[in-house]
Amino acid sequence: MTDEMTARAIRSAWRASEQSLYSIGGGDVERYQLAVRLVRAIVDELGGVRSTDELVDRWPQAAEIVAGALDGTGLTLGALPLDQVAGAAFALRHAALQAEETRRARTELIAAARSDGADWVVLHETGDLLAGFADPYGSTRMHLGSGLAIVAAVQPDLTTGVAVRTLTVVRLDPHTGDLVDDDPGIADLTYSDSASFRSGEAALREVVEETAAAERIG
Repeated sequence: MTDEMTARAIRSAWRASEQSLYSIGGGDVERYQLAVRLVRAIVDELGGVRSTDELVDRWPQAAEIVAGALDGTGLTLGALPLDQVAGAAFALRHAALQAEETRRARTELIAAARSDGADWVVLHETGDLLAGFADPYGSTRMHLGSGLAIVAAVQPDLTTGVAVRTLTVVRLDPHTGDLVDDDPGIADLTYSDSASFRSGEAALREVVEETAAAERIG
């Protein structure tokens, strides 16, 4: 298996290739359309790859994989750079695999929390609330009974640009954590300091629980 530092460099190169490939100037529509078709064909060729780690390990065979896609479709690279086309395809497949792995991890967290008899589950938490933009905080806490989730984030104030803490309630699928409604009309709050943010978060949990109880009764 490729070491993590090398894997990060490879993934970064894929993203750069994707950006370069699709930054086709001069209104060359045919070239752009060919790039899209080629990338799609290579992604199909990578359909049997089932994890992001496996995808990284397959990168040294990129030229062979591209050749297989070309043989299967009858397409040609034309003037398109092989490394950019391959990198863009690997980037697209990586995004899909990453989404699958994230969804699978959420589902496992939810199932474990239900098994433990919990009322809430933390689906995501990163960063440091006190670090501002140096290490931006973000979290998603879902109420298991309703799927209502509190999304916390640190982001710039639109007027001053300083870091503010925000709390938003969204509705997720209570079994998978997939987004169902990004604005169920419960809360969209902003705080200037960490202490008020934490108090607001605790109060918002109570609001969510009360809303969930009312929905069950209704």
